[in-house]
Amino acid sequence: MGTLRNALAVVFSLFVAIALPSPIWAQGDIPPANFTIAFIGDQGLGANAEAVLNLIKNEGADAVLHQGDFDYVDNPAGWDGQINSVLGPDFPYFASVGNHDEARFYGSGGYQEFLEARMTRLGIPWVGDLGVQSSFYYEGIFIVLTAPDIFGANHDLYIRNQLAADNSIWRISSWHKNMRLMQVGGKGNETGWGVYEESRAGGAIIATGHEHSYSRTHLLSNFESQTVASTDNTLVLHSDDPNTPADEGRSFAFVSGLGGFSIRVQQLSGDWWASIYTSDQGANYGALFGVFHYQGNPRLAYFYFKDIDGNVPDEFFVQSSVGEGVANQPPGVDAGPDQSVTLPAAASLDGTVTDDGMPNPPGAVTTTWSPVSGPGTVTFADPGGVDTTASFSGTGTYILRLTADDGDLVASDEVTVTVNAAGGSGSGGGGTCSLGSTNYSGDSSLGTLILLLIPFIALGLRRKLR
Repeated sequence: MGTLRNALAVVFSLFVAIALPSPIWAQGDIPPANFTIAFIGDQGLGANAEAVLNLIKNEGADAVLHQGDFDYVDNPAGWDGQINSVLGPDFPYFASVGNHDEARFYGSGGYQEFLEARMTRLGIPWVGDLGVQSSFYYEGIFIVLTAPDIFGANHDLYIRNQLAADNSIWRISSWHKNMRLMQVGGKGNETGWGVYEESRAGGAIIATGHEHSYSRTHLLSNFESQTVASTDNTLVLHSDDPNTPADEGRSFAFVSGLGGFSIRVQQLSGDWWASIYTSDQGANYGALFGVFHYQGNPRLAYFYFKDIDGNVPDEFFVQSSVGEGVANQPPGVDAGPDQSVTLPAAASLDGTVTDDGMPNPPGAVTTTWSPVSGPGTVTFADPGGVDTTASFSGTGTYILRLTADDGDLVASDEVTVTVNAAGGSGSGGGGTCSLGSTNYSGDSSLGTLILLLIPFIALGLRRKLR
């Protein structure tokens, strides 16, 4: 089937593109198609940091979201100049403050002043203390920047209130530090669990740095207890419904701390981790890329971590079921390539089904295989499975259909299976005729023609010999 990215590219070509509303930064909008954000942290100055910025440029990213620790030498002008030298002074570059940025964050010539100047040049308004307790909309994505255990207090309540007032389909909650079990290195419990839990309840992606490695959780229904909601490689975001007693919030967190300063060893592990990339795994510097509004579906994003050597140790998909920006889209269905089998073998059906998680409920897709046409009967090993096998009672050409139903919309795709007889080429099998000591093999109609011509050829030879 190829890579995940190529497979989904085929599936989502079935979707109808949705026109972008305006203005760009109004809440409830959707991102432009294939809008890409690069997530980095713990950067530094010099060749490694510049290599990551060049990677971001070469990948065609549309914005950077930096999870703190900028240059480690308290040089705001030098740090801003490094960004400008690679990405340009008007490139959208957003950041949460890190613990190594505290001394020069505020005041004249500080990091915040450079960040504010960039936002102003781009015409992007924000609310609050930028990089500390602030929020803004950019290209249909709602971004909340906080600084737990660095500046300010009550960051969990701030996150709760910001997300409760938002109806965007994509929300990102960004800060620098971690809780011990939300990183795989030597960091302790610094932020408190509240920022994680409020972000999860609001259906926001959680972006952090601080530890100099890359790690990403599975979809979690509780961060404090590390409760895994799903280990699927497509993570479906949900926000909590305040009108029900259940807690429906689902999200994931990542640490993207390989921005260029250093790479550390792995010290911790756990079954809630989906991907870990440290010096123990041969990590190099890089960035996590999120491609939103992927392949025509505004509620789908493709994420991949890529290092400066071109290695991709992690790739996954995220579907959003939060917000009000987009109506339900039909499932994407691919029944797989056409194929031929020879009796008594069964056909292996390799289907692909994706969905935007709407409507919710049910928040799930029902799939069914069924025969459309053919000369015999078809038996499916698992009619409800996306991948299954099909057995046939006889030779011929069969058309099979894979149908997906999300509870509101139905979509389907078909595959053709040619079933051949054992030891032959199917219902139009070959034949063999003999003339003297020479055998002629091929299509049976050709053999019949040769047999009919033999008497006439023999009669002609006799007359010529006379």
